[in-house]
Amino acid sequence: MLCFACFMARSHASKVSVARAGAALALVLLSHEAALATDWPQYRGPASDGSSADAIATKWATNSPTFVVWRNTSLTNGFSSFTVSQGRAFAMFSKDDGSGNRLECCAAVDAATGANLWATPVDDAPWDPTVTYNGGDGSAPYNTGDGPRTTPSANAGRVFALSGLMHLVCMNATNGSVIWSNNLPSDYGASGITYENAASPCLDNDLVFVNLNSSPNNRNLAAFRAADGTLAWSSQNENVTHATPVVATIQGVRQVIFATQTGVVSLDRTTGARLWKFTYPFSPIGTSMGASPLVYSNLVYCTAAYGRGAFVLRTALTGGTWTTTQLWYKPNSAGLPYRSIWMSPVCYQGYVYSLAGENSTFLTAPLNCIEIATGNLMWTTNNFGMGGLILVNTNLLVLTEKGQVVLVQPTPSAYHELTRYQAFQFSNGAPGKCWNSPAFSDGRIYARSTESGISLDVSVPTRPALKLLTPQFLNSTQLQLTVSTVNGAPIDSTRLSSIEVRATNTLGASPTLWPKLTNRLVLSTNGLALLTNTIPAGQSNQLFITVEPP
Repeated sequence: MLCFACFMARSHASKVSVARAGAALALVLLSHEAALATDWPQYRGPASDGSSADAIATKWATNSPTFVVWRNTSLTNGFSSFTVSQGRAFAMFSKDDGSGNRLECCAAVDAATGANLWATPVDDAPWDPTVTYNGGDGSAPYNTGDGPRTTPSANAGRVFALSGLMHLVCMNATNGSVIWSNNLPSDYGASGITYENAASPCLDNDLVFVNLNSSPNNRNLAAFRAADGTLAWSSQNENVTHATPVVATIQGVRQVIFATQTGVVSLDRTTGARLWKFTYPFSPIGTSMGASPLVYSNLVYCTAAYGRGAFVLRTALTGGTWTTTQLWYKPNSAGLPYRSIWMSPVCYQGYVYSLAGENSTFLTAPLNCIEIATGNLMWTTNNFGMGGLILVNTNLLVLTEKGQVVLVQPTPSAYHELTRYQAFQFSNGAPGKCWNSPAFSDGRIYARSTESGISLDVSVPTRPALKLLTPQFLNSTQLQLTVSTVNGAPIDSTRLSSIEVRATNTLGASPTLWPKLTNRLVLSTNGLALLTNTIPAGQSNQLFITVEPP
């Protein structure tokens, strides 16, 4: 990161008095903007790809009393992940309505404290038909808590939820009041799917994308206006899976991509016009395709379980015409690492990291590294279970089925674990499981199990920014450059090696390209970093800047 100050020292002769040289110094202050923390506004995060650019600590102070920020035991039942937006965290859960029926609710808690703010039912009264999730028991002591599989989306003070019975509801983020509600089966002819709907509402600014599944006019892929819930467009006779759509920009074109029952379909996000479709290299999907498509540049990675596998397609746009090409396909026989029921993968520097498993591998399902260009399996590590993972800055954040949060360095050479923490404790007396993904915002992990929600502080300790103090001439050609913190706090010795001073004699080049001074910085007794620099004979001016790369 570029820090604060730049100096220009002028010398009109090779021999100049210290007093005169000092009087000729000119100080130019550079503006600095602190990085803003990123919300996690929907399932798969701000970019719809399971990633956050925010920093995360790679060493966790798990014994610190402030590490667990809060725990909320009211958020029981269901596999909804957290959404974090504007100081609130949102999730779906289910509860008994008092008459034995399961009631789906969207809940909001204070992101800072975990305090309950509101909980709004998202299905219409009376609760008929009663939602029946019909599956997902797992193995003891992890065989409990079946419930909503969808995650809310949030933007501009509104929260959008899609229930298991296909009710799309927009709520006020402050108090949970319903702004608009669409009963998609009765209003648009939508129909459900075995195990109920598990696709989250995909939000992209002014539009919410949903697969209606078997609508009367056979135009099932739909976009609703976030402002009022009206239908913006519907398109294509493509039926629903449990996979959440994703929005991505490929070849400069913004598009929404659905994993349907017969293939991957891409539509223009504004009009709904079909851009391309790629038919699966395996049999059509009836149920249990829950992993969202993964977009990396012009490549799309898809995975499905139960006798299917994984493949990568390459898209191309030539003369206004889209084409798709299968880059590779690993069938079911290629092994477990290529088969995922619902655990959506991420991609980092050309390698896919995924959790993969089927019913026979509950609790033991592996974490895998796959080269996206070739499909080559780089490594696999067992016993992560049917949880979820995201990419935070340059690290993988994994939530295991057994309730552990694990930080992994994503390298294709080998599995490299950085740290882990048992966030949830399950037992036969207090069963539970984690069949969802963590969320990350403002230095905190937000994770759900079927028995509670938790927030963990994994923020990177803030360090005061740096500045250059007024240079001092030691003699006619030597300057002493002094680096300080902006608040005067001593520079820590562990920080010294990361500080650079760069110099140039022209403003034509970007400061990021200025040559680094090779003279060694020395830490003074009062916590200042000192460097002596020689001004070459005949040099009319010199500009300096202090830099601390991330």
